[in-house]
Amino acid sequence: MEVNQERIVEQFLELVKINSPSRNERELADYLKRKLGTLSVTVEEDNAGDKFDGNTGNLIGRYPGDDSLPTIFLAAHMDIVRSAEGIKPVVEEGIIKTDGTTILGGDDKAGITAVLETLKVLQKSEINHGNIEIIFTSGEEIGLFGSMYLDREELEAEVGFVLDSGGPIDKIIVSAPAEQDFDIEIKGRAAHAGVEPEKGISAIEVGCDIITELRLGRIDEETTANIGVIEGGEATNIVADRLTIKGEARSIDEDKLTELVNEIKGVCQQKEEEWQAEVNVEFKKAYSGFNLTEEDEVVKMAMQAVKEIGLIPKLRPRGGGSDANIFNDKGIPTVNLGVGVKNDHTTEEKVAIEDLVNCARLVLAIVSNVRK
Repeated sequence: MEVNQERIVEQFLELVKINSPSRNERELADYLKRKLGTLSVTVEEDNAGDKFDGNTGNLIGRYPGDDSLPTIFLAAHMDIVRSAEGIKPVVEEGIIKTDGTTILGGDDKAGITAVLETLKVLQKSEINHGNIEIIFTSGEEIGLFGSMYLDREELEAEVGFVLDSGGPIDKIIVSAPAEQDFDIEIKGRAAHAGVEPEKGISAIEVGCDIITELRLGRIDEETTANIGVIEGGEATNIVADRLTIKGEARSIDEDKLTELVNEIKGVCQQKEEEWQAEVNVEFKKAYSGFNLTEEDEVVKMAMQAVKEIGLIPKLRPRGGGSDANIFNDKGIPTVNLGVGVKNDHTTEEKVAIEDLVNCARLVLAIVSNVRK
């Protein structure tokens, strides 16, 4: 039984019209609870949202199947990167976009659409499949919080498929970096910038010196680092005595990330001594990385499904984190699959109807081919 293009487009348009910014996914979650109920899915909501000041937890649904087959999960996130209140989706020449005043929210409502369509087809067919767990997470865009606070004991799945990668449907994300976020706090000495600047220690100068010593940008094919926020100073006539620098370091290779973290700490210590200022740096682990190969069963399953819908699978790394990072860290081998969305997080976000259809076909192929 095939997926239905008209139904897919209608469902996607209905989803994107429901505003669901991070920490405020309530309306969408309530809609999805009702929808899943009509699709023979039993659904529960956890309390993950309480742990990051959100109003919505994760939805965990269960669609029954053949108990003799392995259980898998399908996951997508409910939140969008920023509000899309008043969204006006436009369908034009096979492309769905907005009028340019808001984001589309295809990240990740394209993934949700594929899951809902797959369940609709299964409900009306005799396709043999194992038990399927449906996970719609909250707070993904602000730190993968929903999946992070999801209780691993709630899941029985042996492998998982996250539907949240932009770009082509033939793309299978098999590796992604770990990330360490860092804050550098610099305390210098204030002085009058025109009368006695020599009595001051400029925290801004110290910060600039630190930044010029750091390796930033793309360090190698697996490793990046970035300074994203600098805050400090009060007035042009005061030698600034405080500065905050916020950044991140990522690498698919955990050893390289550890080396980079130690390097940043070393530079901060060195500049503290040179400038006789106070420099404190703190690191916080954002998430772990993962690195799968085509020998892993979950990758084999994804590759087979891509081939089944007539495409050539492409195994790719991803420079950013996703819920797949968290699920892999929880011990469930998980890939992240392409959903066709382009220019996500911008007002130019769009998705081809053909890609929405192929994404649903891909998910249906995955669940239809689960074997012992």
